[in-house]
Amino acid sequence: MEKPKRSYYLPAKLVDAFDKDCAKSGMVKEKVVAAAMLSFLDSNPTQRAAMFEKLAQFVARKKK
Repeated sequence: MEKPKRSYYLPAKLVDAFDKDCAKSGMVKEKVVAAAMLSFLDSNPTQRAAMFEKLAQFVARKKK
């Protein structure tokens, strides 16, 4: 059985992305953050790994 991919450094990148959004608009809507957290917590390890990969791609794309 394949072990799920684990990544612990990306949540800090998510916080950085939220910080950048706050700098632009002055806030991040609490509903958006709460919905993202709930979706993450309700997911299984495979889905979480996919979320981390999407987040990494999003953050990498924003840097360019």
